[in-house]
Amino acid sequence: MESEAFTPSLTPAHAPGPRPGRSVLGVLRDRTFRSLRHPDYRRYFFGQIVSFTGSWMQSAALMWLIYDLTADPLWPPLMLVAQVGPTLLLGTWGGTLADRLPKRRLIMATQFGFLITALMLAGVTVAGLASPWVLLAIQLLNGVLQSADLPARLSFAPDLVPRDDLINAVSLNSMLFNSARAVGPALAGGAFLLADAAATAGLAGGLRPTFLGAVGCFALNAVSYVAVLVALNRITADGRGHPHAGDQSIWEGFRLAWASPQVRGLLLLSGLLCVFAWPALTLFPAFTKTVLGHSEKEYSVLVSALGLGALLSALTTATFGNSARRGAFLLGGAILATAGLTGLAASATLPVALVSTAALGYGLILYLSTGQSALQLDSTAETRGRMMALWAMMLSASAPVGHLAAGVAAQRVPVPHVFAVLAAGSAVVTIALFVFLRGTLFGPKATAVGGTATSSQAG
Repeated sequence: MESEAFTPSLTPAHAPGPRPGRSVLGVLRDRTFRSLRHPDYRRYFFGQIVSFTGSWMQSAALMWLIYDLTADPLWPPLMLVAQVGPTLLLGTWGGTLADRLPKRRLIMATQFGFLITALMLAGVTVAGLASPWVLLAIQLLNGVLQSADLPARLSFAPDLVPRDDLINAVSLNSMLFNSARAVGPALAGGAFLLADAAATAGLAGGLRPTFLGAVGCFALNAVSYVAVLVALNRITADGRGHPHAGDQSIWEGFRLAWASPQVRGLLLLSGLLCVFAWPALTLFPAFTKTVLGHSEKEYSVLVSALGLGALLSALTTATFGNSARRGAFLLGGAILATAGLTGLAASATLPVALVSTAALGYGLILYLSTGQSALQLDSTAETRGRMMALWAMMLSASAPVGHLAAGVAAQRVPVPHVFAVLAAGSAVVTIALFVFLRGTLFGPKATAVGGTATSSQAG
């Protein structure tokens, strides 16, 4: 039965350690970056890192622009909900597309769509039409594109590398995404600095520095999509579709997930952790201005610190991640995320906030990249798109709840108090995760639905 083919296991398996006497460069080549030995994955990797850097430049600039326009801490969360909300509503449709259509061509279409929306953001900002509602509408269009793009991109990696390298490829995908999360906002901060200098020199063309800096970020993001389109065009693997995969139901992913208590538990706990941890990102503009007393440059550094922590975490999972360490990485990630939120609640200076933010980023990505690889490894080729759509929908479902609740709370109470509540919620989820892992990772050896051991146990 198909449901028996999909049962992500959190049970430990034997995993060989690094051979003694190997140099750091040897470990990096043979373990951390081993998926780059495959030409198609290498092209995909370098194209995506350019595109993601542009996307994070745009995201950081958009969050600051909307806060500058409204001075309302609720608007940045609204923008993020507009981006990820459609995946919650349309994710099953996007997952079915990823299973039925060639993934490479589907991703090319969505990336071209993102290029157009980046140009739209730049155009309305230059024209003086960048009202909050116009920006929200364009962001919503981005979200619709993402509902098809995300399941396709997440499920494309197994078509580019052998199964033995899949955990590594998933971790490297996380690494490139979070490298961009660190670099993109820093570049956005540089763009705002250049805009300030241009305005001082009378070269801003009548645009306010914030608007000019945002336009630069939007335009550079549009250019960045050219890199990924070129890379995708050179990839030989097409991510073969399964035309009859959608004949069963777009809800097949829900049935498969419900059939496994391990999957149900992993998805539920992951969603809850994101509800409490991710809202920190959209509180950063208000936190930077009202608590730390700084401006957009320091805000960009704060977002970059989150990305730096996430990048180091992705390198950790790429080098050391395997089935035997899944439970430890999941629990360790949740603990670090909780510690980061606690530190932000107590932060009154930028250095303390940066360390806390880096811990938050490290913990979240340690958890999420480990959880995603568990689902990737144990999906069948015919259902992988829909299972990745479920993962994307779980992440997206956390946005309307967590981000909007945090934004509304920040309108009424000081931001550090909101961080304290988020830290308390994350701590409760971490305790629940420990109980869950005791029954799966540390309990009797788990079996697949139907009583057979899963392939992931081979690690």
